[in-house]
Amino acid sequence: MQGIVQTSYQGIDALQLTTRPLPRLNPLAVRVTPVMPYDVSTENGDLKQLRPIKLPIVVGYGFGGIVREVGRLRNQHLLNQPVIGVQPAGSNQEQLVSSLPPLLFPVPQGVSLASATTLIGGADAAYFAFKKCHLRASQTVLITGASGSVGSYLLQLAQLFHVKAIAVGHSSRHEFLNSLGAEQVLDYDRPLSVQAISFATVRHVIDLAGATSLLDRLSAQLGAVRILSLTLPQYHPHHPHQTFSFASGAIQPGDYRWLLDQLAKDQLTAAIQEQLPYTAVKTAQHHLVDAHAAGRILLTYNQEVTKHADTIND
Repeated sequence: MQGIVQTSYQGIDALQLTTRPLPRLNPLAVRVTPVMPYDVSTENGDLKQLRPIKLPIVVGYGFGGIVREVGRLRNQHLLNQPVIGVQPAGSNQEQLVSSLPPLLFPVPQGVSLASATTLIGGADAAYFAFKKCHLRASQTVLITGASGSVGSYLLQLAQLFHVKAIAVGHSSRHEFLNSLGAEQVLDYDRPLSVQAISFATVRHVIDLAGATSLLDRLSAQLGAVRILSLTLPQYHPHHPHQTFSFASGAIQPGDYRWLLDQLAKDQLTAAIQEQLPYTAVKTAQHHLVDAHAAGRILLTYNQEVTKHADTIND
């Protein structure tokens, strides 16, 4: 079996495809073929303080796949079912054993495995940020990095809960951002002062881009706002009545089930930019870093399984 392994902090091009032994099943485990987002920032060594690791590691955190074996103490109805879940020990390998029952979720009928897998590292982070800000109907939130894996879901959640969303993104993604529910779109590569928008109603900023220069420009235009970043550990706003906080956390198992239900009801839609074979992991990650994101980039392990290529600052 092959896995995607990080052996150094030399970035994307240092990733290796390595032959690994097949995992052994145990009574509390489910063997699945996986799908998962991995973190370019970890590969560059940018997260050493936030996420200390001992190299080498299999990259990735979550997965999606088809259950092929079931331990005798697990739910036998999971056999041959599509599932998504979390694998802290690394998920980017052809097969894995899931031994965390609370973090394994059956995919509802009518929802594709690829779509369901985008919840991991996408909709879950968006829902975490949404609840962290205590956003309410009629409030206005400004979102940087809005076209990426988290932002594409955050815009949809805002629309679902009647929160007004202003998206900051590249000019090539305006139509995409509007389709996701953004009421207004700002070009991050144009002066904010000349763009036709009122900043007076903005009370919350959710930063997914992690660009200090962009936050500086926004801070100069905004009044008393709360800035929450999922990507930038530290930032000092210029306005005395602005606050900043960094957050990284998890949602509850019931929240994952709710998100899957919203996909099944077509209340949420998975934005998938492209799918590539897992052997093209370096290409996928370069596309993520070098281009302007439009949702998720997925890596396929075979015709029935997908994996995420993702970063915390897309």
